Amino acid sequence: MKKTGLLLAALLASATSVVPGFAQTTSTATPTASAPPAVADAAAQDFGRLSVDGGTASEDIGLARQAIFDGDLDAAGRLIADANMALERARVDNTAFQKAETELQPSKTKATTSTHAASANSTPVAWLPIDGELVLDEAIEPTPEKNAAVAAANRHLRAGNTARAGDVLKVSGIDADYIIAAVPLEQTRKDVAKAAKFIKSNPYKASEALRDAENAVRYASVNVQAVPQQAPAAAAPQAK
Repeated sequence: MKKTGLLLAALLASATSVVPGFAQTTSTATPTASAPPAVADAAAQDFGRLSVDGGTASEDIGLARQAIFDGDLDAAGRLIADANMALERARVDNTAFQKAETELQPSKTKATTSTHAASANSTPVAWLPIDGELVLDEAIEPTPEKNAAVAAANRHLRAGNTARAGDVLKVSGIDADYIIAAVPLEQTRKDVAKAAKFIKSNPYKASEALRDAENAVRYASVNVQAVPQQAPAAAAPQAK
């Protein structure tokens, strides 16, 4: 996924305005029944914005690890410094949300593992939303047509056209999940600082710290559900 800087709240709002009858539901590690509008609105606000600087930092971390692997420590040092500055900016961009790790998923799929549930932290911390994309709801059997519709909706999202993305889902009658990728803000800052400390003296430790930052990514999703319009009830025949 590429960073999009999109507003999920805008997608949900456009879906509602384009299609009367669009419903939003939230999901965490365990799939739940459709949430009431108040819960859905809270989730949209909670996960609504992506951090552009957070996405930049995530890309820099990956590139820095590759540079260490290639033996280019100067480039790795610059990328680590850039990631650190991006994270500093992200601390004040008002995109972080408070969640416990137990409320998030270790992968993009809704299914979770008992190992993750047992090891995850239940204390709420600040998570930085660094990326997002629409995926076909897992309950729906994929077809080339449905996959193409979701891909088209994602293209519109990346172009900033949330209304068109919602329209594509409406016309296709597809339930899609908007998957948010997030990292623990303060722990990621510590990992990057550790990498900066060791990049010259112990590149292996620096790479380990960056790997820890990459492995800390967790996922959450908001479901954008296309609810078909009900046909108006037929008028009852008048008694003669």
